[in-house]
Amino acid sequence: MEGNRAVFIYSQRGNLKYLEAVLLKRYNSIVHAFCSRWGGVSQGRFSNFNFSVSEGDGDEQVVKNWAILSDAFKIPRESFCTVNQVHDDGILIIDESTDVNAVRNGDYDAIITNRSGLAVGIKTADCVPVFLFDPIRNIIGVVHAGWRGTAKRIAAKAVCRFVERFSTKAEDLIVAVGPAIGPCCYEVDRVVRDAVKDDAAGVFTPSANHGRWMFDLPRTNRLQILNAGVPPINLVEAGICTSCHRDTFFSHRGEGGHTGRQISFLMIR
Repeated sequence: MEGNRAVFIYSQRGNLKYLEAVLLKRYNSIVHAFCSRWGGVSQGRFSNFNFSVSEGDGDEQVVKNWAILSDAFKIPRESFCTVNQVHDDGILIIDESTDVNAVRNGDYDAIITNRSGLAVGIKTADCVPVFLFDPIRNIIGVVHAGWRGTAKRIAAKAVCRFVERFSTKAEDLIVAVGPAIGPCCYEVDRVVRDAVKDDAAGVFTPSANHGRWMFDLPRTNRLQILNAGVPPINLVEAGICTSCHRDTFFSHRGEGGHTGRQISFLMIR
């Protein structure tokens, strides 16, 4: 958000602090939030609005955090839907015929839906959270893009699924890229550089350490989305590095792999 303070704003409900993209906030048909690490009950390295038990936090604390989120936004807990993120390019489509309970926690890294009242969410702690919204057809999507998903162009593939499955026009999509680790803090090796194979100039810059590079993960996703047909005017970025801002967001890299996960969600009202 350093270069985009006018397009993302911090909002608060009780103790719950979260980011909103102004471009999405204009539409009354949806509700969204890129939550911070603050507003919950978890302790220690999970302080305190953590939504993952797989990192070591207790079930009881995470359940309470879900209840806080549900109460703050007046969305029933059962209306939230997340998946088991596996750092791949699987995209779950949820339409009116889908049994949501049957697909919850499936192995995917993106969800697209045209169902109202279903809050689709993703958990991050450095990876890129991407929200997509077709305001013409009232369809939403959320994407979790780590380096592996980015190498497989998951965000661009999500755009294509909107087009193929729901006849969305790419130029109609509104896209918000939330807080993620920035090129200032994300040092990678040859394995990552070779996997990404991105032809966009400037996403890798040499690190001070031989054989390593600083990788701009958010910009790579932005460029892939633009190349998929979304106009630049319809895409906004938070521009916040989660590793630099560990006072506000969980950061896997910045906290040595011992931290929680913040939740981000998008819902058609």
